[in-house]
Amino acid sequence: MAATAPAPREMSYLRLVAQGLVGATAAPEPAEAVRRQLAVQGQQVSSASHAIVSRTARAGRADVDAAFEAGRLVRSWPMRGTIHITTAADHHWLRVALMHRMDAWARRTEKWLGLDDALLERAGGLALAAIAAEGPLRRARLLRVWRDGGLMGAGSGSDAGADADSGAGARRGRHLLVRLQREGVLVQGPRRGNEHLVVDATALPPAESGPGGPGGGARGTAGHRAAVAEIARRYATSHGPVRAADLARWTALPLGEAARALEDAVEMTNAADYAVRAGRGDVPLVRAAADGGARGAVRVLDSGALPEAGAAGRATTLYMRADLPDLLAASRRRAAGTHFLAAFDEVHVGYKDRACLTDAAGERLICPAANGMFRPLLVDRGRVVAVRPAGAGLLWADDARRSARLERDVERAVRDMERRLA
Repeated sequence: MAATAPAPREMSYLRLVAQGLVGATAAPEPAEAVRRQLAVQGQQVSSASHAIVSRTARAGRADVDAAFEAGRLVRSWPMRGTIHITTAADHHWLRVALMHRMDAWARRTEKWLGLDDALLERAGGLALAAIAAEGPLRRARLLRVWRDGGLMGAGSGSDAGADADSGAGARRGRHLLVRLQREGVLVQGPRRGNEHLVVDATALPPAESGPGGPGGGARGTAGHRAAVAEIARRYATSHGPVRAADLARWTALPLGEAARALEDAVEMTNAADYAVRAGRGDVPLVRAAADGGARGAVRVLDSGALPEAGAAGRATTLYMRADLPDLLAASRRRAAGTHFLAAFDEVHVGYKDRACLTDAAGERLICPAANGMFRPLLVDRGRVVAVRPAGAGLLWADDARRSARLERDVERAVRDMERRLA
């Protein structure tokens, strides 16, 4: 994950500010925090609440749960084959704009599992009928609905009533859950314990209400480029400074399309008729460059300076909100302070290049088995100084400069966040 040259510590501070982790950029409530991010990693239920609470001024876990209960937030697979939290308003258009990136995987998996479009349509119908009759469903209940409907053994050579918990049945069940959410039939809503209940997604705002307009922004429609530009705008605003490679990784878009989308977002936000609303993060974007190595800075480029063509420009040009340097200047003490962040937090997993945040040893500390399971982070002075595995004590990074001050601030950060999540 290392960059070709040392990344300025300044980049880490700027990202912490953009991410809503200081008072100047924190959201007033959970749904607005998610809207500004566009999508927040949601693989671990408890970690998602932690990430959202971190980006609000005063909210706690109960406020996040209330947003799900009210239908303002949903959990699904809108992009990259990874579970994310989005607002209800953003769910369908984001899903439609990016779902083509997973089509080949879906078809291969369905061929292997013996699934076809007719079976998928029947699974969706059974699910919606059960939700209409019973209300939001637990995963286990939905799997029983499909098993009782004779779907779990289809194509496997097993009986139609094959146990949903068997190897083949479990794989089919998981794929049906993912595919029907990718297709916009189902979505996950209110939380009960450590899971989100499955609900009807067809009542959410349609994809056509998003930036792609008619056609919903799907690939091949006239609105696809506008939808992807809005994804790039929201990502650069809430994650910047970022490069095209960061956006490509976040969305699974091809690198060239990601680079074009960022340029479209710069053009869109600097147009004379663009409605600037700084409090919502609707602000112009600028191009920037990182200079001077680890002790260097992020320098805003002249508005007329276009990125270098080809791979060189994509590798070096940074994009961020135009007011970010001023926001950092006003919030430097908080940005440089101690942050207790969730496992899978966007500060870490939201980028391809994370060298400003940690080194190779830190990456191994965060994800020791290289299996996609990440630990909660302690960040101080813009660097990962420790992780805090669930049910365990702190594990310090090799390069953490431990001191009485650092240990005191880490303890306070953990205590304060745990109180908000109680």
